[in-house]
Amino acid sequence: MELTVKEIGDITGGQPFGDLDAIVKGVSTDSRSIEKKQLFVPIIAERNGHDFVIDAMTNGASGHLFSQGDPQGNAIRVKDTLVALQDLAKFAREKITGDVVGITGSVGKTTTKDILFSSLRNLTEVHVSKRSYNNELGLPLTILAAKSSTKHLILEMGARGPGQIAELAEIANPTIGIITRVAPAHTEFFKDIDHIAETKGALIEFLPSSGTAILNNDDPRVAEMAKLTNARIVTYGLENATVTAENISIENDLTTSFQITTPWGTATTRINIPGVHNVTNALAAISAGLSMGFGLGDLCLSLADIDLSPMRMESKYLKSGTLVINDSYNANPTSMNAAIDTLLSSPRTQKYAVVGTMAELGSISEEAHREIGSRLTDNGIQWISVAEPKYGGEDVSSWEEALVYISGETSQNNDAIILIKGSRIAELDQLADALR
Repeated sequence: MELTVKEIGDITGGQPFGDLDAIVKGVSTDSRSIEKKQLFVPIIAERNGHDFVIDAMTNGASGHLFSQGDPQGNAIRVKDTLVALQDLAKFAREKITGDVVGITGSVGKTTTKDILFSSLRNLTEVHVSKRSYNNELGLPLTILAAKSSTKHLILEMGARGPGQIAELAEIANPTIGIITRVAPAHTEFFKDIDHIAETKGALIEFLPSSGTAILNNDDPRVAEMAKLTNARIVTYGLENATVTAENISIENDLTTSFQITTPWGTATTRINIPGVHNVTNALAAISAGLSMGFGLGDLCLSLADIDLSPMRMESKYLKSGTLVINDSYNANPTSMNAAIDTLLSSPRTQKYAVVGTMAELGSISEEAHREIGSRLTDNGIQWISVAEPKYGGEDVSSWEEALVYISGETSQNNDAIILIKGSRIAELDQLADALR
C-alpha cells in the first residue's frame, strides 16, 4: 500500500491533518516494530493503541489514524480505527487482478493455506496470510501487506462466533472459497454444530457467480453448502468427489504418497507432512490451484516440500531417534482424533501422547475430553495430560513435569513416537521446544 495522507482520509471518510501529500507505505498496529514511512493504526483492545502513537511517530511512522486525543503530525481522525483499517484493506483488495482465495473450516484451514501457498509460490506472484492472521484484524493486515506485484491472495478466515465469516468475506471479496470441515470447535460461542455450519457457509454465499466453491465432499454439512451459491462447484475428498485420492500409502517417516484423480488429469505425488487428514487438505489446495488455471503436474511439484505454519503437525527427531509430532497450536475433538489417527498409523511400536486442554468447548467439554482419554487408553497409547484432569488419566500440573516423564520414557528409544497436542493456552509448544 502506498497512499498520501489525503487519500487515506478519502478512503476512510476521515479528517486529515498535517502534510496531506505525505506518502505512507504500508500499515502497522505495533509501535515497537513499525517501519519507516508506515501508517500506525492504534487498535483499542486489552491495551489502547492510542497510548503508543507518539512512540510510533518517533520510530518513523509517516502518519497515524486516531479516534481519541489529538493528532501527532500527519494524522487522520476516524470514528473507529479498526473499521478504517478494514476500509483500507477493501481498497487494497480491489487492486488484486487475480484470484482471492478464502479458506475457512473448523479444522485444516491453516494447513490447507500452507499447502496451497507451497504449490503456487514458484508458479505466480502470490501473497498469503502469516501464521493464523485470520480474524477481523489479521485479515486486513494481510491484504495491506501484499506487494504491488501480487497477483493472487490466499486468506485464512477464522470464526470464534456467529457472523464473523460474513464480515471477513465482505472485506476480502473472495473469488474462490474453500470449506475444509464443520466440526465442534469454539462451541462455547455457538448454539450447536449447525450454527457453526451456518457461519462457515457465509463464505460460499458471498462468492460471485463467476467464482468457485471448493467443498469437502466427505463432510455432509460442507457438501450441502453447494446449495448456497451459483458459483461453480468443485468437490474434493477420499471418494465420490471431483478431485479425489487413491492408493494412499503411509511411509515409515509418516510422509504420505497417493494418486490424485481429477478432471484435469491424474498424478502420483507425496506430501512431507504426516496424517491421512492432510491428504484431504492437499486435495483442497490442489482443487483451488486447478480452478485458478494451473496444471496438475506443476501444482504437485512442491507437495514434498510443504512449509507448515509452526506447531502444526511438525515432525522432528530427537538425538535418540524418537520422532516427535508437535501439533500444539490448537485442539478440538476432530483435530485431536486426526492427530491420534496419525500416531496410530506409525509403524513405531512405542507410542506416547502428551495432551493439553481442548479449549472453548462449552457444555460438551467434559464428555469430549473423557472420550479422547478413553480412546488413547483403548488403543494402547501411553499418555499423560497436562493441567486437564477431564481426560481421566494421569495428569500433571505443568509441561515441565510432563518433560520429566516423557524424557525418561524415550531417552534411549529409537522406536518411539510422541504426539504433543493441545490448545494454545496449554503452552505445550514449550514442551516440544524443550524436547528438541
